[in-house]
Amino acid sequence: MIYKSLIFILIFLVVGLPVTANADRQSAELPSYVSKQLMSNMRGNLDTLEKITHLLTESNYTEAADMAENHLGMSSVEIHYQKFVGKYLPKGMRQISRQMHQAATDFALSAREAEKDDDLQKAFAALSQVMKQCVACHKLYRAK
Repeated sequence: MIYKSLIFILIFLVVGLPVTANADRQSAELPSYVSKQLMSNMRGNLDTLEKITHLLTESNYTEAADMAENHLGMSSVEIHYQKFVGKYLPKGMRQISRQMHQAATDFALSAREAEKDDDLQKAFAALSQVMKQCVACHKLYRAK
């Protein structure tokens, strides 16, 4: 049950927020090919978050940590943004993106620690910091 609730929340926050957020969001004017890549990256991030939450519900902390670091964490920054998308993002959007990647790395460390005590709450608390950055970016920016 908690798994399905978390998936709904993730979908609403990452997909629904751009539709429901206030109209004061800044437009991030991007070349169309960059915008398409950014959207693809964000859908991939959402898919990764879903997989992480599922892994946590099965107490697969190490696998969740590895997935977070490899797909969202600081070690994935170059793959996702540095060479292609990042240089086109507005400064504030780039900062939030970096904070999300750092939060994912922090989550990976927390998940490995949480595994020792089977502390699902600790793992989800750290994961919420990743999602907090997604929400912040969607609340403040709109890619065009």
